[in-house]
Amino acid sequence: MKMSDGERLIVVMLAEVMQGMKLNGKVDPALVETLACNGDDWAIKRMYSGFFKNEPGTLEQVTETANILWMWEIIEHSLAELTDAEADEAKGWHGTQFQGFDGNNDDHYGIAITLINKLGEFDSFKGHTLNSHSMTSLPHYQAMYEKFDKYRHAQPLSLDALRDVFNQ
Repeated sequence: MKMSDGERLIVVMLAEVMQGMKLNGKVDPALVETLACNGDDWAIKRMYSGFFKNEPGTLEQVTETANILWMWEIIEHSLAELTDAEADEAKGWHGTQFQGFDGNNDDHYGIAITLINKLGEFDSFKGHTLNSHSMTSLPHYQAMYEKFDKYRHAQPLSLDALRDVFNQ
């Protein structure tokens, strides 16, 4: 979904009217207003998917961001489940916590903020700093996801799977 400037103005005005009149309905006017003002049209469609016809395909960056966040939730949970010698080994690995996306150069950063803070998805990252300040974050996560994809049905991930994903 992509709103025109006129549609965006109408959405914001209607949201303000609903808020001013304290109307409660199926739509959260404050959230819709924020998403419309931020240009996060995709998030409105995602949040209120029942209102919209399915269009072929999805926003590639939204899907990729969600996949990366999902991967990191599983990785961090799996690392927390390791015991004794396995946990000790993993402690020596570099970059075992999600560091976020480059807030200055990567659209995935804004998408992650919206998914986590506005849509309430991926709660484990709520309150975390999501700006990695590094343009290498996304390519690193993409490479990790290629390896992770073959293990995604086995949760928590085994130490061998984690080694593979982290290139250990």
